[in-house]
Amino acid sequence: TQFTNVAMAWQIYELTDSVTQIGLLGLARALPQMGLVLFGGLLADTFDRRQLLMSTQLAQFFVSGALCLLSLLQAIAPWHLFAASALLALFTALGGPARQSFIPSLVPRAHLSNAIALNNTQRNVGQIAGPSLAGLLLAATGAAWCYAVDAVSWFAIVIALLLVHTRQAQDVGRRGIALDALREGFRFSLSQPVLLALIVLDFGANFFGAPRALLPVYARDVFQVGANGLGMMYAASSVGAVAAALVLSTRGEPRRAGIGALGGLAFYGFCIAGFALSPSFWLALVMLAGMGAGDTVNAVLRMTIVQLVTPDALRGRVSSLNSVFTAGGPQLGQFRSGIVADWWGPSASALSGGLATLLLVAGVACVPAVRRFRITPAGVPEPVRS
Repeated sequence: TQFTNVAMAWQIYELTDSVTQIGLLGLARALPQMGLVLFGGLLADTFDRRQLLMSTQLAQFFVSGALCLLSLLQAIAPWHLFAASALLALFTALGGPARQSFIPSLVPRAHLSNAIALNNTQRNVGQIAGPSLAGLLLAATGAAWCYAVDAVSWFAIVIALLLVHTRQAQDVGRRGIALDALREGFRFSLSQPVLLALIVLDFGANFFGAPRALLPVYARDVFQVGANGLGMMYAASSVGAVAAALVLSTRGEPRRAGIGALGGLAFYGFCIAGFALSPSFWLALVMLAGMGAGDTVNAVLRMTIVQLVTPDALRGRVSSLNSVFTAGGPQLGQFRSGIVADWWGPSASALSGGLATLLLVAGVACVPAVRRFRITPAGVPEPVRS
């Protein structure tokens, strides 16, 4: 997947020479992802989550394969990239809630944060190897082979899912696909201040903070390091993410999960500001690694809180509601970054995003439900006292 992400960002910039077009690529992902992820939550609470995941992985295989073929024929156009981006987001929206709500069915509650951290580690290993190798492959052969690698890799996910055997809770799916079932997920989320606060926190941080859309600009125009340097920049944040996830996966259950999530995101915002002001390529890589570490600490603890607070029968719908904002945020943030960079330059875009993230963390820290959220040694959330 990282091969496809790197190739699409580089290809759209090469075809159009426009930072705004990179941002529009993110917008093409955001609209279907935010619009259909709620339906994905209903599917996750109605059908077998494993089979649903397998179907969406196969659909994504065909999209990556089409990009490969168009690139080999040298017939790729910007609209192809926008359409493919929207389709990949569509299938991610339909399968994402099932993936998120699948993890608690595999491990005891007391080990949930460790399992989420381990899952983050596995994903970020791919995010390290993917962009680095994609940059090398992109420089050596072009975008077509990046898409080919991604297309083949979907089968590995399908095989892995075939080896997984678990059962959903017996009450999952009894309500079926109906508006009343969707309203039930909304009512539960609105009744939990900690869930609402975490949704706002993650959406805002991704919308204002994430400078991912700017990396092709920094690689080609600011630091002049080309496709190989672009791969290193994509990989740097994942190096920090893996380091943080490995630490979290080997530690005991964090008691003060709310404070930990806020602290991780504050460090993330600080490193974004440092990246914007970096005078050298190597210092920028260090700041990107710090961003990855801070974002992972926040993501693991935030996901742990959401999964512990939510009953299994509602996890698909609550995860989908969360994903409307947390998955759409990075894509809308990519659009924001591109527009601001076109107006005032990439450094101003990244710096303003980092400072806005720090202000957002300070605001959410005023919510007692987040700041005082604790987990008992048995993996059960403690009630928040006013």
